[in-house]
Amino acid sequence: MRDIGKNIKALREKKGMTQEALAEALFVTRQTVSNYETGRSRPDLDMLVKIAGVLEADVNQVLYGLPADQDLIREAKRLGIGCLILLGLFLLELPFTLVLREPYVGWLTFLLPGLRSSALWLVLGWCSLQIAGLTRLVRPMEEQKWSRRVRRGLLILLTVNAVLFFPLLVIGIIQAVQYFSHSMMTYPQIPLYLGLMDRLLLILLLYPWIYFFPGGALWLLRFPSP
Repeated sequence: MRDIGKNIKALREKKGMTQEALAEALFVTRQTVSNYETGRSRPDLDMLVKIAGVLEADVNQVLYGLPADQDLIREAKRLGIGCLILLGLFLLELPFTLVLREPYVGWLTFLLPGLRSSALWLVLGWCSLQIAGLTRLVRPMEEQKWSRRVRRGLLILLTVNAVLFFPLLVIGIIQAVQYFSHSMMTYPQIPLYLGLMDRLLLILLLYPWIYFFPGGALWLLRFPSP
């Protein structure tokens, strides 16, 4: 119990909260939280319960701390999930090769490999930072209002990026059906959209590695949230 202050600090940092954020949630001053963490003063029982609630922990964890390997196991599991996603993206190479075995199948010829490569680099960026985090080389940023907004904005940008390619995927499927069935199917011609996607697709094909950086940024910004 003599390490209550260290336990509070460890749980706060795990949650990604600053002393100011914790103090605001507890309706106390930042100096009060600092005093708890440095051992200058100790929270009473009611405050211990409040601290545990805010930090989404058990009171026993505030009193006695987390098991040494608990965080490591949790982070290793998250890395395992990321690696499974990477493996799945690698395995997509085979079905994509079968679909694109013809010399030209419209937009799908470029779209499927481009989307797969960009997704690979995105997940690889997150996994690389997760590995670095397990070795304590880097730590995710503290959870603050600005970091939550940046994380939300980055996720919105990536979602918009994916949604923009959906109509192009539909057009590619129509072109593939036309090619294999020798039919005459029509689809809307939107020059402005197709011109924009032509440039975006060129970026996917030539520079898919740029998605490594938003992947790493998502890890730094605590995605997925603890």
